[in-house]
Parts: sequence; C-alpha cells; structure tokens
Amino acid sequence: KLNKPVVATGDVHFLDPHHEIFRRIIQAGQGYDDAESQAPLYFRSTDEMLAEMDYLSEEEAQKVVIDNPALIAEMIEDIRPVPEGFYPPKIESAAEEVTQISWDKAHSLYGEELPPIVESRIMKELNSITHHGFSVLYLIAHKLVEKSNQDGYIVGSRGSVGSSLVAFLTGITEVNPLAPHYLCPLCRFSDFVVDGSANCGADLPERSCPDCGGKMHQDGFDIPFETFLGFEGDKVPDIDLNFSGDYQSRAHQYVEELFGQENVYRAGTISTIAEKTAYGFVKKYMENKEIGISNAEVNRLVKGITGVRRTTGQHPGGLIVVPQDRDILEFTPLQHPADNKDSGVITTHFEYHAIGEQLVKLDILGHDDPTVLKELEDLTGRKASSIKLNEKETMKLFSGVEPLGLEAADILSTVGTYGIPEFGTRFVRQMLEATRPTTFSELVRISGLSHGTNVWLNNAQNLIKNGTASLSEVICTRDDIMSYLIQKGLDKKQAFKIMEN
Repeated sequence: KLNKPVVATGDVHFLDPHHEIFRRIIQAGQGYDDAESQAPLYFRSTDEMLAEMDYLSEEEAQKVVIDNPALIAEMIEDIRPVPEGFYPPKIESAAEEVTQISWDKAHSLYGEELPPIVESRIMKELNSITHHGFSVLYLIAHKLVEKSNQDGYIVGSRGSVGSSLVAFLTGITEVNPLAPHYLCPLCRFSDFVVDGSANCGADLPERSCPDCGGKMHQDGFDIPFETFLGFEGDKVPDIDLNFSGDYQSRAHQYVEELFGQENVYRAGTISTIAEKTAYGFVKKYMENKEIGISNAEVNRLVKGITGVRRTTGQHPGGLIVVPQDRDILEFTPLQHPADNKDSGVITTHFEYHAIGEQLVKLDILGHDDPTVLKELEDLTGRKASSIKLNEKETMKLFSGVEPLGLEAADILSTVGTYGIPEFGTRFVRQMLEATRPTTFSELVRISGLSHGTNVWLNNAQNLIKNGTASLSEVICTRDDIMSYLIQKGLDKKQAFKIMEN
C-alpha cells in the first residue's frame, strides 16, 4: 500500500549457534529472568534465511531475503563512518603565536644568541608542529594553563608532553627536555652536559657562573622529542593536563568560551565486561546450575565473554572539539551516557579512540594535587615553584624518616613518603626501601619502574637485588633505551625503532 520494501532480518546477537551460551551467561549475570529462554539469534547464511521464510512463496522469500536488502543497499551512498584526515579547531595565526612565544621564551632564558643545542631543537620541533597542523593544540593547552595559573592554580602535565621543548617554552609543562645543563639567570650563560655523565639537571652540583659569578640554575631531563610526536613528528599530540578538581569545571567552561558551546562535547566511552567480571559470571552460572566443568572450559567461556559491551559513559575529563565549520554528526552520532535521557550531558556515541585521529580531544582532568599545592602555598606564603627539586631535607624523606623527627616505628615505615603522591603506597614504599634513592633522577626511575606489569616485580627488582645492575642502569622508561643508544653512537632513527619495538 505504501510501497515500502520489506526485508527479513535475523536480529543477530552472536555469530555462530554455539555462541548462545555466552549470551545466556551474560544475561544471567546481569539478572535477566529469561536468560534460559535463548532464541537462536545467530548470523544466518542466505540459505538459512530462505529456509526461515518457508511460510512464504519462493518468489516472496527471494524478495525479502535477497532482492529488497540489495535494493536498499544500492540506495545508500558510499560513506565512511568517520571521515579521513585531521580536523582541529581553527584559531587564526596559531602557528605564528606558538612560534613567537617559543622563541621569545627561549631568548629570555638562554640569551639573544641561543646555544646550538637549543636553537636546533626548537627549529626541529616547530617544523613538525606547524607542518602537521598541531600548532592549535599547543596554543589551546597554553591558553588553558595560562588561565589556570592566572587564577592561582598550577597545572600538572601528564604523559610524554614533557619531551617537547616547545611545550616547556609555551608553559604547558614544567619539564625541560634538553640535556642536563647549567643556566645563569643573570647573564644567560649556559653549559650543557652531553656526555651522559648526568641523568638530569636537578642532580648537578651547585656552581657559580664563570662569566658573572652569579648562582647558576640546574635544569634539563634529557628526553628525546620523538617519544611524543614520533620520529617523523606526525603523530597527533596527546596533551593531558591535571587541573585542580576545584578548577576543572571552570577550565571546561573556558574551552566552551574559546570555541563556542555548540562545538564542544564530552568524550564518550564504552564500558566492556572485564576478565574478572566474566570469570565471576561463569562461576556463578555454573554453581547455580550445579554444572561441573574443567578449568579449560571455564577459560574458554571467560574469553568469549570478556570485552563484550556493557554500557556507555563519559570520559572523566575528555572534551571533543569540533571546528566551527564542521558538524559533529559528520564524525559521530550523539547520545546521553548509558542512554539516560534525564542526564543533561551529551557525549559522542563513538568511543573517543575511534575519532581520535580526526578530532581534537582535550584531556582536562581533575586532580587533588594542584588543589593541595594551592592550599599549601596559601598557608605557607611560599610558591611551590620556588622549591628546588634536589632540596636536601626533602630528598632524605625517600630513604629515611629523620627529617620528620620521628622513628620508623612511629609511622610503621622506614621512609617518610606517606603524604607524597605516587610514593605513598605500600608497593612504592617497598621499592624505596629496596633502593634507598638519593637523587632526583632515581626518583624518576622509580616512578617509571612502579608503573606497568612486571616492570619491577620479577624484573628490575631481581636485577638490583642480585647486583646484576644498579638502579641507574636498569631500563625504567621507554626513552632510556633511545637515549642510551644515541649516547653510544647509534643512528637516531635506528635507536627510535629499537625503542618502539
């Protein structure tokens, strides 16, 4: 009557008939009363679909199973769910601003005539950043950090952004990735240590400037730029920033002010069934049914359930920014988290990883540390940035409790790091007790060893304990590999490939 083509569908929920047990176990685990009443919702072949339509004439079955689906498919244009290419938001003269800020800051630190190591690094980074259209990402991060700092809250950078000198010069991170060096704040004299004898500037001994006699500043963490944007400098930068939890909502609001509320969306997430949850579902189902199965069968069922979508949500601090001349629906549908229409939040339907190469995701995360640091600054009247990284009494906390004026028995620990982020857990305190670090570079190495599976346990721990290698010799971070190989004379590209593989 309405001339609408009718098509037969299988309401497919799993691929093969024997996969029905996976859906049965999941539904039982999620409390469905009809979990045992499983319809055969597997992916049928054409012959199987025709057999299901045996109540129709042969001609009608052919039409609904084959002809009409093909007809509808022909009506649909060839499209990509997510377009190719990178579509950052547009800020006029972003490249010029980032370039100007970088050179101005470099000259203010290192003088009018820049040391070759500084000048070549800036040129290399800026060439990659501007050529690949990443300037706007740097400028956004610069504006966000600058705004937070103006409002009295410091911002912590996460991940590998500390390997970018341009990020340091534009104020995005406090980490200077150049080789360890001395720098005179009065006459701008600098002296770089490039022979590998120092791991980071914070550990260099104090020294007076040979030109003007002023007290020199020590800096530089010797991190290759390639760990951030790749060897060709074409990897989309992922700049993660830790804002004060008190300030996070204001930072989000500032992004909306910069680009317009209609161009900023919460990054959507897809939650899946974790392996431990899947194991619990399988064990509970079998116990309730009083079915005994082998460990191998348990593992098979757990593997079949792990990774199945459970629900949708939102990234805790991720914002997707769409350029003003594009529509978000060109890249992803929109939805409410967990399809809750009462929620005032709108997120991307596609998980943010699926559109991460096309659109900019700003990670504006809330964290306690910037909040606590601001409160401590207000209480003490002293800026956190004024405290040296190698301050002797503070360093002693990582190998003992003497600076606290306490005995180890008083706090049930032989190190005084309970209140220091990343170093207060039992696991890391045990690492400190085993290594007794005395330098800042050793703290960086311990932080690297404390993250990841079997990096410390059954690995570096045994090497140090057996005397095979010292803490300064074991591999603690990815860039340890590249930096070590370059120091030994290996080609940079080859060193990068070895690090990545």
